[in-house]
Parts: sequence; C-alpha cells; structure tokens
Amino acid sequence: MLLLGILGNLGVYMGAVEQMIKWHLFFSLSFVGIVTGIIEAAIISFLFVWLFVWVYNKLY
Repeated sequence: MLLLGILGNLGVYMGAVEQMIKWHLFFSLSFVGIVTGIIEAAIISFLFVWLFVWVYNKLY
C-alpha cells in the first residue's frame, strides 16, 4: 500500500490507485491517507488471520 501510494503520487498505476481508494475506507494519496490505509489493512489482516487460526485450532 505504501508503494502504491508513492507511485500514485507520481502518476503511475492510477487504475490500481483508483481501485485501492474504492475498496479501502481510509486510503487516499495524502500522507495521512496512506498511513491510515496501512493501519486499516493491518487491522483487517490481523482479524482474518486470528479467525483462521482460531478455526484451525478448533478443528485440529
């Protein structure tokens, strides 16, 4: 997300940047938007991994 934010500010990969803005609530091309997008992605990833590990441990 950091790389895409930097490249988006340079005008590269604008299609991917538009999709990232569309799918993430807090991502934008500003510095604060990039940082909040990274935090959002980290929280969502943590929750999905935690849920997967919890289900895995319950099954096995």
